[in-house]
Amino acid sequence: MSVHRPLARCVGLACLVLATGAHAAPAPSNRAGQMAEISRHRDQAQWLDALAAIERAQQSSPGDDLLYKLQVLTLGDIGNASRAWQLYQARPELFDAAQKERFEADYLARLVGWSMAYGESEDTRLEEAEDTLALMEKYLQRDGTPLAQAPRRIRLDRLILLNRLSRHAQLRDEYLALRADGVELPDYVLPAVGDSLMATQHPDEAIPVLSQAVKNDPSRFQARSELAYAYLETEQAGTAIDYLVSWQKDEPIWRWGPNARAPYANWARYEADLNLAMIRAYSNDLPSAQGELEQMVATGPGNGGLQTALGGVYQMRGWPRRALERHQMAYTLDPRDVSPRIGMFESHIALQRDDLARPIHDDLLARYPNQPSVQRMDRAWRAHRGWQLDANAEVGRSSGGGGASPLGNDDGSYRVSASSPILADRWRVLAFADRRSVDFQNQRINPWWFGAGVNYRFDQLDGELVALHPNDDVGDTGLRAGLGWQFSDQWHLGASAARNDADASMQARVSGITADSVALASTYTRNERTQWRIGASQYRYDDGNHRDTISTSVEQRLLSRPTLQVDGLGSLYASRGSRDDVPYFNPSRDRSVEIGLRIDQQLWRHYERHFRHRLTVSLGDYWQEGYGSALIPSVAYRHEWQFSQGRILEYGVSWSRPVYDGQRERHIGFDAALRWGE
Repeated sequence: MSVHRPLARCVGLACLVLATGAHAAPAPSNRAGQMAEISRHRDQAQWLDALAAIERAQQSSPGDDLLYKLQVLTLGDIGNASRAWQLYQARPELFDAAQKERFEADYLARLVGWSMAYGESEDTRLEEAEDTLALMEKYLQRDGTPLAQAPRRIRLDRLILLNRLSRHAQLRDEYLALRADGVELPDYVLPAVGDSLMATQHPDEAIPVLSQAVKNDPSRFQARSELAYAYLETEQAGTAIDYLVSWQKDEPIWRWGPNARAPYANWARYEADLNLAMIRAYSNDLPSAQGELEQMVATGPGNGGLQTALGGVYQMRGWPRRALERHQMAYTLDPRDVSPRIGMFESHIALQRDDLARPIHDDLLARYPNQPSVQRMDRAWRAHRGWQLDANAEVGRSSGGGGASPLGNDDGSYRVSASSPILADRWRVLAFADRRSVDFQNQRINPWWFGAGVNYRFDQLDGELVALHPNDDVGDTGLRAGLGWQFSDQWHLGASAARNDADASMQARVSGITADSVALASTYTRNERTQWRIGASQYRYDDGNHRDTISTSVEQRLLSRPTLQVDGLGSLYASRGSRDDVPYFNPSRDRSVEIGLRIDQQLWRHYERHFRHRLTVSLGDYWQEGYGSALIPSVAYRHEWQFSQGRILEYGVSWSRPVYDGQRERHIGFDAALRWGE
């Protein structure tokens, strides 16, 4: 890296011209007078006049050691740290240790300032910061000085460089060491420290640092924005929103300069508006965030940051195609910005285009391996691409009734499935083991199912083909095939068929009766708040019985808060059987209607880790031909632990009072599931 920049050279030359021109005074003719003039100017902090006097004296005494020393000291006083350091290195014997430390610290500080400027290109953006940190390390190694004993200014300036280079964990360590040594942070390093504390997921530590930075200089937009996010990440969403609303009220949209004929845009207001919209989005108020951002984008369509933010909200609402369009716009506006490329990556993953997501991932990881957003992207990529494991268990007990229950007296289901990493951006190989266990009065059945197959996902198409074999030798080897098509961000249509379907009646299987099945289902997802499903199926039992079903369900968000969601649930179901003389539950006709509420509350969260509990209550009316109708209540309560991205444990209990052939039963169930992977 070059020590001098053209701009710095120009400024230095201009200073010299001014010093020797506009500020020139009649030069004393003797050395004593010259030194008195230099001393007077330096005592009055008239550094340019002093430098001009020194250079006039050097014309008559070019080799004078004292004048040379005064020249270097005065250059340092002016702020020309680069020139002072250069001249010091030419004659270091003229200066003491304290003066050397000052020159070098000033020089390194100047390099730190230069490194904070935006680079000419993406490839060279961080070169100056890397070079400056290397010089600091060389400085410490040369003198054999431990970091804890290094000059205070060097230790503080290192914090800015470490933040610039996204070495956030190292910065936090050095910040804690400084605090332990009783060093009070100067104002200029507070934003960098606060940013790194947020990047290392320590928002509680960042709040006082960022608060102090904002108090000292309210014009620090980034520090004010990060303070709002620190409140959000410490589960103070209301405080974050109130803080941003207050900031918003303090900033007019337009400002007027002195004697200006037209106002200019107030960027402080832009930052407040943008961050308020995003905080609303992260607080589960996506409709408000979308409306605010769309209004801002309509005003400033050429703002890449706005396009990226709107794309992020579209992604959160379940619209990856719309999100991708916005991220591509933002990338076109500023190819150096990391955020739109991460947004494009996320959209490609949602659209089942790993082939398009991979080059974005690889490039960002190579360029910015220490950046937190890139690291999160990499973790998501590895979770998505790697092994997938699912294990679940369900047990239940039914009591009362007349023994007609298709659930049996005691029922159990245990399943473990594993899927390989993604192959050729489309395929996964999967294998599973599934055990069912049911008691029907004095009859017990507990078949094992072993299966293997492939799963296909690419672009709008998804499919699955699986072969499964039971160990009870009832029926032929099972086959299951499915095919789906994603028409848009909202609509998906799927069809499936199975031979010797494992989901057919276990009561029928006790009698050696199996069933094939076909099914068709469509899902409409308007957004994260509304989803509607409709489906139809037919089970063809090998005793000649055909059971036809049609069903529909809807989920509608009723209440959305930062840590609480309430959903309304509704469903309709109807079925019929072609025979009424079979040894298993098979109503000639039946139907049900059900409404319910699901209350989902987050009790604890720390970034990718959280603990939630969920209560679902419902009440339905079930009608069966020949037996009339009955009200069916049900309650389910669950816990969900997420230990990291793609590492989830769930468990819960359920209670219901179903009716079969007019006989009411009581069913209590317990289930648990572990998901490892995406």
